[in-house]
Amino acid sequence: MNKKVAVIGLGTMGSMALWQLAKEGVDVTGFEQFGIGHDRSAVGGESRLFRTAYLEGPEYVPLLRRSYELWRDLEKETNQQLLSLVGNLTIGNKTSDYVVNVLKSIENFNVAHEIIDVNQAKQLYPQHKFVEDDVVILDKEAGYLRPELAVVSAVYRAQELGATINRQTKIKSIDHKKDHVVLTTEHETYTFDEVIVAAGPWLHELLPDYKTLIQPRAIIMSWFIPENLAKFQADVFPTFIRFVDQYDYFGLPTIDQSMIKIALAGFELPVENLDQLNQVDKYNHIEQAAHVVDTYFNNIHPDPVRLSVHMDAYSHDEHPYVGRLDQQSQIIVLGGYSGHGFKLAPVMGEIARDFVLDGQTKHMIDHLKPLRYQT
Repeated sequence: MNKKVAVIGLGTMGSMALWQLAKEGVDVTGFEQFGIGHDRSAVGGESRLFRTAYLEGPEYVPLLRRSYELWRDLEKETNQQLLSLVGNLTIGNKTSDYVVNVLKSIENFNVAHEIIDVNQAKQLYPQHKFVEDDVVILDKEAGYLRPELAVVSAVYRAQELGATINRQTKIKSIDHKKDHVVLTTEHETYTFDEVIVAAGPWLHELLPDYKTLIQPRAIIMSWFIPENLAKFQADVFPTFIRFVDQYDYFGLPTIDQSMIKIALAGFELPVENLDQLNQVDKYNHIEQAAHVVDTYFNNIHPDPVRLSVHMDAYSHDEHPYVGRLDQQSQIIVLGGYSGHGFKLAPVMGEIARDFVLDGQTKHMIDHLKPLRYQT
């Protein structure tokens, strides 16, 4: 392998692509405009859910199964605990599209699970306030990830394996030539055989085709204090996603032995200036978050004690763009993960590696092709 390869963006996806390429001995250079593990994009907030019974569609399950294996590989290589399988509850009405997709994932791929009668759920999980028509599904192949630790671990493992890392280096332009790609920064110009663009919300600035296909949005995370922390440990309080009334929300057991995360989904705010994320009003939906906690939980103080803002890139159909821009392109894109990408990161890194080494991937990703909007 004599190719010189660049990875633009060393966050969620770029860190894993860098690691996968370095493992194969590829001459790979990573470019990160901020620091490694920064919180200005999709990485941040201490935790991300890992789910296998997938509400976004059963077609993701094979990718998630492979991702699980690669998370364990990264743990072994870095001697870090990144993924904790504590189970995940999906709670909602049986007619919900999300619940239907979770059940399809279970049926099609034999995901280890348990469907819990609502009366039994009230006994097992008294932290939640259930209603009679709730469907309660426990995904036993689920849990949570440590995102900042994972990204930092992958990048520095790649460096140990020979990757070059350029931090605090912003790519100003990408010039796609016939048989190579030219990258320009503020101070230097680089030439590569192939380039992987994993720039998150900055994707639509670097690749003009995505100007109207990517919308950067701010995600607000919120944390609450339980009355009795013992009732919100991982062994009695799995991660969860719930769909009720006009609210979709998710959460986790205590990780820091101080508070628990419960955050709203579907309330993301558009971000017009990517350099001004800190100006997003993180108190925008504080009343709704407090209402959800007060209405649908027991023994949690309803006022959030911590709020943080992060940013992700959303596609029109909320499925990512993965692969070469076209068959002749030397540019591979990993973007538009729409708030549900972190769990998939290692397999996405493997897919990018496949395109570099083999020109194609064995993974089934036809539904994620980058220019699907043209067909």
